[in-house]
Amino acid sequence: MVHVRTLSRSRTMAYIWKNLDWPSFTYDEEQVTRQYEAYMLQKKATDIVFAMIDPDMRDRMHAQSLTDEIRASLEIEGESISYDSVYSSICKHLDIYLEKKAKSDRYAESISMLVLDATGNLDLLSTDRIHKWHSLLFSQMAGIKPRHIGEYRSGPVYISKGNGRKEELVYEGLPFEKIPREMEQLIAFINEENEKKPLIKSAIASLWFLCIHPFEDGNGRISRAIAEYVLSKGFHETHRVYSMSSLILKNRDDYYRLLREFSSQAESLDCTKWLLWNIEIAIKAKLEALNTYERSVKLTRFMKNLDPSIYNSRQLSMLFKLADGSFEGKLSTDKWAKMNKCSPAAASRDIQQLLIERLLVPSGETGPKTGYFLNPNLLDNL
Repeated sequence: MVHVRTLSRSRTMAYIWKNLDWPSFTYDEEQVTRQYEAYMLQKKATDIVFAMIDPDMRDRMHAQSLTDEIRASLEIEGESISYDSVYSSICKHLDIYLEKKAKSDRYAESISMLVLDATGNLDLLSTDRIHKWHSLLFSQMAGIKPRHIGEYRSGPVYISKGNGRKEELVYEGLPFEKIPREMEQLIAFINEENEKKPLIKSAIASLWFLCIHPFEDGNGRISRAIAEYVLSKGFHETHRVYSMSSLILKNRDDYYRLLREFSSQAESLDCTKWLLWNIEIAIKAKLEALNTYERSVKLTRFMKNLDPSIYNSRQLSMLFKLADGSFEGKLSTDKWAKMNKCSPAAASRDIQQLLIERLLVPSGETGPKTGYFLNPNLLDNL
């Protein structure tokens, strides 16, 4: 895990912004173009599939992808948020009907507004807009917050890694007095017609922002919002059916390693490795989108095969959560009772019926550790 600390004294070390040509990033065009062409082939195949699906399913997958993006982007930084609250908020703003809405959560609402603006508002980017994103990120968050919300930092910031007892300094953000001018340069790069490949432009913009590190906290999350904005605008995407942050989360160690390798030196502005890695992540994100679609089709068939005259609303709701992956971990009678606001006895009866019908299978443990999972063969056989 990377920790960010604000200190009162500077340290003499080599950082990328000390390069005399900063911020003139370079990359191996032949390598990157070859990898980018592979991405475009995968994107084309994915786009063809999603152009043919039912509009309602596409809308819901769009909402799910944005929800996955929010949750993963927060989790990369060690933060957590309720999936149901975010999904409910996203659906409300996209006018998607939900039979059962999650409990209102001001933090989920605020984060949802940030991502919806980044992916759905293709107006020119501005300093005020980035400050607004920072405010949305922290204004409703519980716990420790930055001193300056919606404003650039007013002092140095150091990034270290370690366990608290022994920490290693890995990066120092750009001197705070240079931030406004540097951010104007970055915003101009994002708004101007220059780099023709949106995925390359988004990766460069995200990296550039992280090297500036303009805020006390939240830089990683804002950098990914910037990347989402550039992708949405560059590809004219109206529906997002994939999540880059979900794949970054799965490869978080590589993400931080590449970032440190590039930012903690001043010899070269060559970001080829970073771009190739981002393209690879994007290809995997497209493949996962296809897998998600296939699973959604199977989920729809599965739910249609469940007779509502046989199964009550609690059972149908829980089977859906288990099948679509929104319920994580092992199901227990206590969890069932709490989630459905029913008595333990009712929860036990619900579960026993599903065990008899082979919709659920026991975890194999006994006593207080007894748990249940969705029968893994159900979706595979559809």
